[in-house]
Amino acid sequence: MSQHTLLIYLAVIVSTSVIAAPWEAKDLNPVTIKTTPNHPRIVLVADGKALGSIVVMNKAAGAVELQSFIEKVTGAKLPIVHDTITSPAIVLGDSAEAAALGLVSSNLPIEGFAIKTAPDAIYIVGNKYEGNADGQLWGALEFLERFVGVRWYFPPAEAGGPQIGHSIPESNELSVPPVWLEDKPAFQMRVMWPPMSEPWHGQGIRLDELQRLLRSGNSWPIQLQVHQPNWSNQENLTENHPEVFQMRKDGKRQHEVNCYGNPKTLEIYLEGIQNFIDKKQPLYTPIRGKSITVSPADVELSCYCEHCRALWDDKAGQYGGASRVMATFVDRLGREVQKRWPNEGFTVIFLPYLNYTAAPEGFKFPGNVEVQICGMPGMASYKEPAIRDSEQANIDRWIAISGRRIQNWHYNVWPAHKTKAAYHYPHVVKDFYQRNLKKTLGTFVNGDFNHWPRQHISLYCWLKVLWDPEFDVDAAVDEFASRMFGAAADTMRKLLALQIDGWEKSRWPGGRFSPKGIYEVSFTPAMVEQMKELFAQAREQGRGDKLTTERLDYYAPALESFFTEADMMSGEGFRPLSAYKVGENPVIDGQLTDAQWERATTENSFVQATGANKGKPAIYPSTIKAVWTSDGITFGFHLSEPTPQFLERSNGGHDNGNMWWDDNVELFVDVTGKSEGEFYQFIVNPDGNYWDSKLKDTTWECKGFKAAAHVGKDFWSLEVFLPYSAFASAEKPGSGTHTKWTGNFTRHRVIDKGLNSKKPPQEGSVREYQRMNTTGSSTSDNLADFAEIRFIE
Repeated sequence: MSQHTLLIYLAVIVSTSVIAAPWEAKDLNPVTIKTTPNHPRIVLVADGKALGSIVVMNKAAGAVELQSFIEKVTGAKLPIVHDTITSPAIVLGDSAEAAALGLVSSNLPIEGFAIKTAPDAIYIVGNKYEGNADGQLWGALEFLERFVGVRWYFPPAEAGGPQIGHSIPESNELSVPPVWLEDKPAFQMRVMWPPMSEPWHGQGIRLDELQRLLRSGNSWPIQLQVHQPNWSNQENLTENHPEVFQMRKDGKRQHEVNCYGNPKTLEIYLEGIQNFIDKKQPLYTPIRGKSITVSPADVELSCYCEHCRALWDDKAGQYGGASRVMATFVDRLGREVQKRWPNEGFTVIFLPYLNYTAAPEGFKFPGNVEVQICGMPGMASYKEPAIRDSEQANIDRWIAISGRRIQNWHYNVWPAHKTKAAYHYPHVVKDFYQRNLKKTLGTFVNGDFNHWPRQHISLYCWLKVLWDPEFDVDAAVDEFASRMFGAAADTMRKLLALQIDGWEKSRWPGGRFSPKGIYEVSFTPAMVEQMKELFAQAREQGRGDKLTTERLDYYAPALESFFTEADMMSGEGFRPLSAYKVGENPVIDGQLTDAQWERATTENSFVQATGANKGKPAIYPSTIKAVWTSDGITFGFHLSEPTPQFLERSNGGHDNGNMWWDDNVELFVDVTGKSEGEFYQFIVNPDGNYWDSKLKDTTWECKGFKAAAHVGKDFWSLEVFLPYSAFASAEKPGSGTHTKWTGNFTRHRVIDKGLNSKKPPQEGSVREYQRMNTTGSSTSDNLADFAEIRFIE
């Protein structure tokens, strides 16, 4: 070491001894601290000059990240050299020198890493699994957070834009104290989807880059292929074995959905496995590595064949009607695989979802079956004790059935799709993984394309907790506010507290998601006003600070959407539907020509439901009106359509999960009028075929329901009759009553867009999604869009 370097080194020792060390920050991941080596600090950068290098042994990962972020912090670019150690240095990967210190990657746990110093060198060694699960990279990222002081909170605001979500401290020095630490992930599955924001096809923001920095990865070998197999393009099956496809109530087969009750389906699965082993076609069965997937299509199952009906459970509710069908199939498949190929090491991986999520009684799978459970209400909803306990009980039942730890498929997109509320839930996430440390292998987090601007700190904590459920989320939130918002830090900390506490500490009526629960309990009008004031104050405090202003700009849209919805929930902007009393019900023929309709003197027009034009008049005008009698209420729809000959109507039958992809009208009604989360849903297509459900429970049937459609020259029309007797909790309107229903109505126009391969797209035509009322939510069952249905005498 030269005399000049020695003087710089001594200066660093003195200057850093009085400054809080970044490696002592409370928001870091907990690690295992081993016996601390005895030697002076290692100086890599002093006075803005690089004194050290980054040495890559055997193509180890992490050098690019280290070089880039150290330069951003210090201004010094450490050179990257290969396979030759020159001191001082950060040495990445296996080497004789690292081995002499007891660091060998193969001796570390899967995805584990160790950081150990020696005189003039820092050794980082990690165990790489494959692909994106690399302990070597995780060790380098740990070094950047712990010793360089970097944090990564959210992606850029636009594709190719500045990394305003990165926290990069400024320092002209970098020295590392003697240290020996080790760490490994608590959960091997830590996957967050999607990898990119909208717009898709390479034009969106790369989310996977941020998620990788937060150690998103998967080293668990049993991996699912979601919604597979899809046999709709297997002509041999569609033509010769129609019995392997779901049977509609009208007896027709639905090629987009498999039948899991018919014995032939199991035969085809087993044939596909043998073909896979023999490297032959066709590969009917989805196999990845040694994982055999069972994951039906992305719709509720509703097969009416004799085999499925014999196993159907109409009393199991919205999450259990088809559970016995699927559990029986999975059990038989597992046993056949075990018997036929005992030495192949296959595991059947099954995804309980929709109306087969609930674990059925009376099953015990063979040891080669693993379950990945969908948490249907969404992780944020687990703040409600009833929801949390119900979900936990279902996990425990599936563990008992499979005899092994489960995988989770969690949703952050739910219940976010039903409200614009800008909530956060880091403690809910932490609580779940602490309770399930020995029960789950980890999680696939199913998000939305643009979920980071709204849920940033929650998603950040989610990935941190998946690495270690002892991660201090309170320290993380505090550090986030301090690092990201400059002079507005204290104000933003208060705002974050309202977003977190308003959600996590509130309790909804009946423990169920509803607009009333959101805007009368979680975020009251007074709280919303306080949040508006805090954000306005933060804006003022950040004025003149370019980076803070950009970060507040990133924060703003989610809050503004939230505030707009809150204002609408207070009564602004919602259009009620007036239903007028008539002497008798109109004839349900779809034509709206009966004299009773003359009594309906007002009608509501639909508006565009989502996107930049939400709330603006529909391109293809649609209207709704209603009349009522002592028996029930009838809704009439007039739907403009320039090319009615191309109406999409291929998904017929009853309770067909694909009916939403027909041209259709949806009706959502809350017959209690309480806005506490209970509603009924109906979908009707141009043939009068319909779906009816209570919430998503298709085992419920609306007895007495009537619907008919009529197709005219430049329109189609629809009449729907709902009898009061079908709804146990409905009060009949009449003199002296104060009956109040709420609801919303939608039109999905898919005509001449080529969704059906039998007809070409029509020039100038657009697919359009319309609603009577809208807050712009992506989902049609958003209860925040519901308005009053007024019974007028």
